[in-house]
Amino acid sequence: MSTAPAIVLIGPPGAGCTTVARALADLRGAPCLDLGARTAARLGTEEELALVAIPEAEYRRVEEAVALGLIEAARVSGGILALGSGCLGSERVRAALAALPGQGGAVVGLIASVRSLATRNGLDAPRSVALGTIHHEFTRMLREREALCRRAAGVVVDTSDREPADCADRIVTLLDTPAPRP
Repeated sequence: MSTAPAIVLIGPPGAGCTTVARALADLRGAPCLDLGARTAARLGTEEELALVAIPEAEYRRVEEAVALGLIEAARVSGGILALGSGCLGSERVRAALAALPGQGGAVVGLIASVRSLATRNGLDAPRSVALGTIHHEFTRMLREREALCRRAAGVVVDTSDREPADCADRIVTLLDTPAPRP
């Protein structure tokens, strides 16, 4: 019995990596792995509090190690991995992702409009002077991470107006459709 190819989902905060990974894993009957949850567990904290409770440099160091292990675990098991985008700052993680298609796996970038991402991240409150800087920094970070995701992904899916199950169906369709010949 052959193992289905690994699928790694990358995307900025709120793009749906975790929820789409769960839907895709259900659709394929594959294991679902989540970098954020595993990193927080390794650090002994709650996922929602990890970047507040742990200094960012320490979080990113542990996140890189966990990400590399999960990419390999997904490759071996044919699992679905919700990677997110914070770890894409690591050259080692980007190299592991670049090697995945040659090993039969796929890297899928999830993107969404800034408005969708702001809403999903709880930053859609009426604009005030205090939130202006937060919105600016959030938008800047989203643009940087989307660019990283687009460079690393073989397929990109916009999740702005789609439910996770619809995104999973779209991913399967895109991955099962042969690329056009030049």
